[in-house]
Amino acid sequence: MRFVASVAALIPVLAGLACGGSSAQYLATAPVLTTRGPDGTVAETTDLNGDGKPDIWTNFREVEIRKGTKDKILIRKAVDLNGDGRVDVVTYFDDKGDPSREDIDLDFDGRADEVRYFKKGKIEREDISTQFDGRFDVRKFYEEGALVLKQVDTTRTGRFDEFQYFTGGKLARVGWDKDGDGKPEVFEENPAMGE
Repeated sequence: MRFVASVAALIPVLAGLACGGSSAQYLATAPVLTTRGPDGTVAETTDLNGDGKPDIWTNFREVEIRKGTKDKILIRKAVDLNGDGRVDVVTYFDDKGDPSREDIDLDFDGRADEVRYFKKGKIEREDISTQFDGRFDVRKFYEEGALVLKQVDTTRTGRFDEFQYFTGGKLARVGWDKDGDGKPEVFEENPAMGE
């Protein structure tokens, strides 16, 4: 579990690489192979660690911003975090180049353990498989990038039975679904919220 926790701690740093953040110092010396598709897309592969295998796969769409000047808009960016040649984080982008979805493989088994959905570049929902078995047992909802609801399948039955509601980033109340209908019937307020 320590290994997964350390990978999880690296995600924000590596997300900068995946989303095109401040990775210029690393990319400046890394070999980049560029290919152009017949549909006007551009694919770039980058070998960050110099082992001869790509670590970053980036897909762009070229658009003309004014006559004779083209710009690239991200379509997809994939990153191999552990150097095994398989994608561990893949981010998809909308027509404006803002992230729309991100799949993260935290235990490097080839399948996503965390999936983030974005709207206008802000996180809207996050699905997490805490047991790394392909079953998403935690779902988080966000409004304007702030967590508002966390649903948890505590019984591993495929149904969310615990509902945590947040206000201003703080846990306001918790609800439990006791009859299995997908809606909480029993609630407990957070006494700290009344202070």
